[in-house]
Formats: sequence, structure tokens, C-alpha cells
Amino acid sequence: MARLGEITDDDLDALLTTNVKGVVHTVQKALPLLNDGASVILTGSTTADRGRAGLSIYAATKAAVRSLARAWANELADRNIRVNVIVAGSTATPGSDRLAAQTDPEASIEEFRAGRIATIPLGRFADPIEIANAAVFLASDLSSFTTGSTVTADGGFNQV
Repeated sequence: MARLGEITDDDLDALLTTNVKGVVHTVQKALPLLNDGASVILTGSTTADRGRAGLSIYAATKAAVRSLARAWANELADRNIRVNVIVAGSTATPGSDRLAAQTDPEASIEEFRAGRIATIPLGRFADPIEIANAAVFLASDLSSFTTGSTVTADGGFNQV
């Protein structure tokens, strides 16, 4: 993660390879295995909507994922395959602790979390099961008329 003026080709290549090429190759390889009426769920990020310093390339790759979902929803509609994106906000996981250390090495994990919680209208990090429930909805027939959409489970962070 680097600020504008410090972004290297290695930074670009790593994020584009993981977040864009990885998604394209994974879905393409899975496509022959998907039954008609299947559900494809891609992973987005709140950063795609709310740019943060040092995360511009990451944000761009996650915006690309949302664009892929919209295009693929149209391409796969004839097979009734739904393609959606789930965007998880701050979630209490070891990954969020690693992000804290990368984002502000001077601050403790508790200080990082407190700062993030202050920006979330519901006033807390998500429990991983809350994100899983949103994914289960997208995978289930309950979302049979939902495609090309983004489901955001972020405690209101992106909406407010």
C-alpha cells in the first residue's frame, strides 16, 4: 500500500494480479462447473467507494471487481447465473488486526479499532457470522432476483 508518487510497478502488478486477474481466472475456471441458476459471489471493499490515503490502487482493483460483477451478471443471465458482490466493513478478525499494524504501526490495535468504530454508525466491528449471513443470503434462493448488485454489510460506514 503506497501513496501517489510512491506507487511502484510491483505494487500495481501485485494488486492487479490478485484482485482482478485472480477473480477473472477463478470465475472462468469455475464457469463450466456451475449449474444453471448458480450464484457467484465476489468480494468487494468499502475502500472502492471511500478512498483512503495509500490505498488508491487497492480501491481501483475492488472497483474493477464490482464492474466485472455487473458485466458478468448480464453475460450469464441466459443461464440464470447470478453474480453479486459482498462488501464487508470492519470485521473483528485477525486480518483487521494485521491491517491495524500496517496502517498505523505506532498505534495499538485497540487504538486503531477505536478510531474505526468512531466512523461506523452502529458503533462496532462486525462479527464474522454477520458477514457470513449476507453471503448465505446471496448464495440462497432468497436472492433469486438479485444479480449485478452489491450487498454491503458495514454497519452503515459507507452509507452515512
